Amino acid sequence: MSEDFSRSGRAYRKPCRPELPNETREKLRRRQYRTKLNSFARLIRPARALGFILLIAGLCYLAVTQLRHLFFATSYFEIKSLEVTGNNILSREHILKTAGIAPGLNLFKLNREAVRKKVMTDPVVKDAIVELDGLYNLKIDITERVPFIYAKVGTAFYEIADDGTIINTEGYGEKDLPLITGLNLETSTNGDNLNGNDRYFVAQNWVKSLESRILDEISEINFHSLQNPYLILMSGEKVFPRSLEDFKNRYDFLRALLDNLRKNNVEPIYLDMRAPNQIVVRPKKSSGANEGSRGSVAGG
Repeated sequence: MSEDFSRSGRAYRKPCRPELPNETREKLRRRQYRTKLNSFARLIRPARALGFILLIAGLCYLAVTQLRHLFFATSYFEIKSLEVTGNNILSREHILKTAGIAPGLNLFKLNREAVRKKVMTDPVVKDAIVELDGLYNLKIDITERVPFIYAKVGTAFYEIADDGTIINTEGYGEKDLPLITGLNLETSTNGDNLNGNDRYFVAQNWVKSLESRILDEISEINFHSLQNPYLILMSGEKVFPRSLEDFKNRYDFLRALLDNLRKNNVEPIYLDMRAPNQIVVRPKKSSGANEGSRGSVAGG
C-alpha cells in the first residue's frame, strides 16, 4: 500500500482557531448586538407608525362622537324663541303651523329655505324672509297680499288680492270690498292668478280707476259681457254705463237725476247711459202707465 493512500485514510483534523483577545471578542459582541438592535428597530418602526395612526383615528372618532352629541343631542343649540312679523291677516299660530317648526328645533337641522317655501304655500303670503336673530331666535318676516275685490262665484265670495291672486274661496262677503260678478271663475282655486283673465283685467281697471266715494255707492259691477257691463247701486238701481270714463264724468249728474226721481216718487228699473249725452230712465210700471212706455230721457 502506497504512502499516499495511507495518508488519505487518516482522520482529518480541523486546524485549531487561535484564541482572540478579549477586547476583540467584546467588539464583535457589541457589533452583533447593534446589528440585531437595528434589525429590530426596522421591524418595529412600521408598527409604531400604525399604532400612532390608530391612536389618532380613535381620538378623532371620540371627538366627532362628542361633538355630534353636543350639537345634536343637547339643548345648547336649540331654537329658544320664534318671532313672526308682518302678519295682519294670518295668525302667528297659523304661520308657524304652515312652516312646520316649533321651539326646540336643533339649529343644525334648520333649513331656512325649506321653511320659507312652506310659508309661501299660503296664498295670502306674498313674500317671506326666514333668518336667525341672534343664536337662539328664529324670525319669520312675511309680506301679505292685500285684499282687493270680491268675485262672486255661485254663493261663494272669492277674495282676490291686488296682484290678481285668489287668496280665499270660502269668504262670505264680510269684508268691505268692491263686489264683481260675471267673471266665470268656477274652475279657479286658491293661489290661482287672474292676470291672464280678460274680464278680471277690465274689472280691475274699473275698481282702480273709480274714486272711493263712487265705489262706496256701488253694490256690484257685472262683467258677464265685456261690451255691456252694468252696475247695481246701493240704492238698488241698475245702471248701464257707456264706458268707464263716461261713467266717471257723468256720475254726479246721475246722482242728481236719481235724487230728482225720488222726489217725484219715480222708481227706475234701470238707467241707460249708453247714449251720448243722455240718460234713459226705465221706471217701474204703475197702474196709470201706458203699455210699452219707454220712460223719460234726461240730458247730461
